[in-house]
Amino acid sequence: MIRSVKLIYAVILLFFCQNASAVDRYFTWINPKTNLRTRISLDKYELLNESENSVWINEGKINLDPTIFNHLPPEINNSYFVYDKGNRIRISLVGTGQVYDYFPQEKKLIRVDKTFHSGYNFGMNMFQRKGLIYGIGGEGFWNYSPNISYFDENKKEWEIHRPKNKGPLAILGGYQGYNSKLDVFYAGGSEYVEYLEEEKRDYIEDLYRFDFKQNTWEQLGKLNPDLPFKKSREVIWTGNLFFHFADWKIYIIDPVKNEVYLYKDSTKPFRRGVIYEVKKDTIISFLNLNNGPVVKLSISEIRAKSVYFGKFYSTGIAWYWYGLGLPIIVILGVLYFRKKKNNLKISLLSFTDLEKKLLFKLLELQPEAFLTTHDINDILGTRDKSQENQRRVRFNVINEANNKIYLKLKHKDAIERTSLAEDKRLTLYKLNQEILNEVRSLLE
Repeated sequence: MIRSVKLIYAVILLFFCQNASAVDRYFTWINPKTNLRTRISLDKYELLNESENSVWINEGKINLDPTIFNHLPPEINNSYFVYDKGNRIRISLVGTGQVYDYFPQEKKLIRVDKTFHSGYNFGMNMFQRKGLIYGIGGEGFWNYSPNISYFDENKKEWEIHRPKNKGPLAILGGYQGYNSKLDVFYAGGSEYVEYLEEEKRDYIEDLYRFDFKQNTWEQLGKLNPDLPFKKSREVIWTGNLFFHFADWKIYIIDPVKNEVYLYKDSTKPFRRGVIYEVKKDTIISFLNLNNGPVVKLSISEIRAKSVYFGKFYSTGIAWYWYGLGLPIIVILGVLYFRKKKNNLKISLLSFTDLEKKLLFKLLELQPEAFLTTHDINDILGTRDKSQENQRRVRFNVINEANNKIYLKLKHKDAIERTSLAEDKRLTLYKLNQEILNEVRSLLE
């Protein structure tokens, strides 16, 4: 009896363990011929088609080399594209750079790409902070990463560090370094490529500082243009200083004091190696990747034999820019307001559509003819308005037309108002006969 119970318990335990540990992973797409889902099991190498009643039909094994699934992530998320009228399905595994082609007629899946590492953080600046490894910036897949990440010792995964604001567009090369005493990271002079038809390499000419305590990026200012950061990328960060090597020169840069010094001992030149390490006062540099001579640079000796070069970055606008920019601003301001005044004058002298319509009707009149108030209302389209609105529109249009004619011809009351002899309540309108041709020329 006890033996039977143990056997049943073992079977139940095996069942639950299998279901708990099994993770079904598939490449999935919509079959263009059936408009139902098709998928490939990445664990059993089987093809499954969805039926109309949502039952998955196993179509058997597909042809593939199992090694194409090396380095698959735990979770699968793919995009797909239909080629050759459905005879080829291209599958792209999101986040890895891996690409596969499936041929339905042959039931064959092949790996198309040769991706070995699908990282996005080549060139990332890595450092240790509070016992954790951090990484900032980098590049990959024709993009630049401005992100800050760290390796979580509990999850054994890289996690994102989310700052309060955005920093530089790219963080790659140039002046990059973490100051553990201040708990800040400097980033400046990064290079980046604009991946356009005419590819262009550019540089970020600003210096940024990320304050971990405040969790914010701050733009400190423009880098000194006399520094060779666009020419030479050989920069060593000692923990508080940048040593920039260019043309057998060494620029010693203190980002905290915002000072640059230039090494001046020509009898003892130094050069930067491909691999280096900073040990207290010494920079240990390896000139070749695998072997070769080792060079030791004394930080204190180099600083002692250096002279002041200038500021590392600018803060604010220099006074000479004020002297140069102020007259330009004044001149542009005068030109702007003069143009604005002329435009305003032109707009004031231009007749509106209603004014033109009225003047053309007045010009068409015979010498002894007049327009009545009713005629004016018809011309101005106010017949359906109240009497008060009709009167207001008539008054405004006639007055504005008279004022503009006066400004141009210096003739007052070009549109004359008179009363009908039989009925003094009825007003008649006509143009002054002496300026008919001049008004006509204004409308042309």
